[in-house]
Amino acid sequence: LGCLADVVRVDANDVYHAPDNIALSRLANIGRNYFASYHSLKVIGNVKRGDLVLVDGASGGVGMATIELARAMGATVVAGVSSKDKAQHPKDVGADAVLCYGRDKESHKNFKNEFRKVSKELGHPQGADVVVDVVQGGLFEDALMSCVKPLGTICLVGFTAGQKPIRPGLVLIKEAKIVGSLWGRWARENPEGHRQNVQEMLNFMESGAIRPRADRIFSVEDAIEAFELFESNKGRGNTVVDFTTGRDPRSRL
Repeated sequence: LGCLADVVRVDANDVYHAPDNIALSRLANIGRNYFASYHSLKVIGNVKRGDLVLVDGASGGVGMATIELARAMGATVVAGVSSKDKAQHPKDVGADAVLCYGRDKESHKNFKNEFRKVSKELGHPQGADVVVDVVQGGLFEDALMSCVKPLGTICLVGFTAGQKPIRPGLVLIKEAKIVGSLWGRWARENPEGHRQNVQEMLNFMESGAIRPRADRIFSVEDAIEAFELFESNKGRGNTVVDFTTGRDPRSRL
């Protein structure tokens, strides 16, 4: 992939015109975050205006991209975070409500009950139309299966808390769809559809409906510090090493 490279070789079909109103450093991770999020929402979840979307891991890059895109698509969004100190980031990108699911079974139960209350207040008493799950682990069975509405969809995007067996009986009772979401394979098999999706995201950016963010932007000279921040899991959203320092006229955007 060309880690920390000035120049990389890519297919011409994978090159897009960057919006003039966003610095290149803030676009660095849209493939990693926004592509995955939009594929989950549009292709897998078929999200429509007025739907309720629940996303966990909401203070991370994929989580925050999912919030922004779902809102741009006209959905209402409830964001889940593992600790209260991470709640501000989802709020900043437009989440309608932010709840904490913690890291233990009791916290997961409280999250489930709180979500039921909030979803009713937001006009969705049956639960979420689409759940975008970045976490899995115990949260999936303890809470998420109860949060999705009957005939709703859970998109599995990651498993930052590890994997646990899924009991088919829970899926049967909810009549829910559980679908893995990997945009890369779909993009290779549906290149025109992928290009359309990317262009729609770029249009959202140009209109200001979404705005890619970077938690920290490091110069090349400070690249080691960037990796240390990432390794310590203390970053929020995207951490970027910027090769264009002093060369991108949009760097202040």
